[in-house]
Amino acid sequence: MTHPFVANRRFLVIYLSVLIVIGIGIFLVLALNNPVPWWFAFTDSFVNIVLFGGMGLGVWYMVVYTDPDEMTRLQFLGNHIAAALIFISLWLFVGGVIVHLFVQSPTYYGFYENSYPGRAWTCMLLYVLLVLFYYLIVYYRNFREKVERTAQLESMVKESELKALKSQINPHFLFNSLNSIASLTMTRPERAREMVVCLSEFMRYSLKSRNEDKVSLNQELHNIELYLKIEKVRFGSKLKYHIDVEEAAGESIVPNLILQPVFENAIKYGVYEAIEPVEIRLKAVVAAEFLVLDIENDFDPEAVPTKGEGVGLRNIGSRLRVMYGRSGLLDIEKRMNTFHVHMKIPQGEVD
Repeated sequence: MTHPFVANRRFLVIYLSVLIVIGIGIFLVLALNNPVPWWFAFTDSFVNIVLFGGMGLGVWYMVVYTDPDEMTRLQFLGNHIAAALIFISLWLFVGGVIVHLFVQSPTYYGFYENSYPGRAWTCMLLYVLLVLFYYLIVYYRNFREKVERTAQLESMVKESELKALKSQINPHFLFNSLNSIASLTMTRPERAREMVVCLSEFMRYSLKSRNEDKVSLNQELHNIELYLKIEKVRFGSKLKYHIDVEEAAGESIVPNLILQPVFENAIKYGVYEAIEPVEIRLKAVVAAEFLVLDIENDFDPEAVPTKGEGVGLRNIGSRLRVMYGRSGLLDIEKRMNTFHVHMKIPQGEVD
């Protein structure tokens, strides 16, 4: 693990600032409470605080390799007590040797030796504070890494879920279309051929845009036009549709293939069961930060409903929730003989 003072200058500035403050404090204590010249006190405090600062850098590696989660409390305390005793002994010995090189005074020699207990306790206190500071950095780094890993995992899950939802939509449509073509080959083969051509064009567009998570509303509506051409072959004049798109809404961004399941649902439960022509109406407007889409179709409330699992509309709600991280973007309402889908697509949001 990289030393925090190398990886982060802010930690280094904090460390040096604290050492300077402690050094000034030691100097004042030595100069004001003892009958020694001030430059003796200055040399003593300067040498010892610089020495402590240099040795303190190495304590980081002791902290990194003494993980409280990987050893017993006794082992943890034993390691730190042994390390502290070695640190204090070395600091007192080396500090004394260096100070004696600069301060040539027998009186100060005696004072220095008599102050060993006080210096040892001071060093012990500073050592404990330094170890706690290092452990705070370790826990901060571990917490940040955990948050980053969680965010990365959520992103991977979200991407996988979106791919799974999209993969459920295309086979669902293809299954229904091939069933329609199969029924037409026996009764109206020329319509079956026309439907195969339209389906080929639609699938070519879908494959071309399969790697795009989002497209413009105009692109999505072009896709819907291809889809409706396929269904018009099947239902003829019984299927009508009207698309009303506000000019500003055309360039709004929507999830790829988000509308096809809505139209598929309208045809399956509205047109398929009806005797009279059924119109599917789409209106798109921009309201505040949303693109608002309203799709409705008439249906015969007396008709026996076609069996289905509601996969398409359920997928739409799931995709919107996953992509935009909020619920309430899809409302479905059945009024008398009208089925209404209300969809809000947030604009300008980051996934």
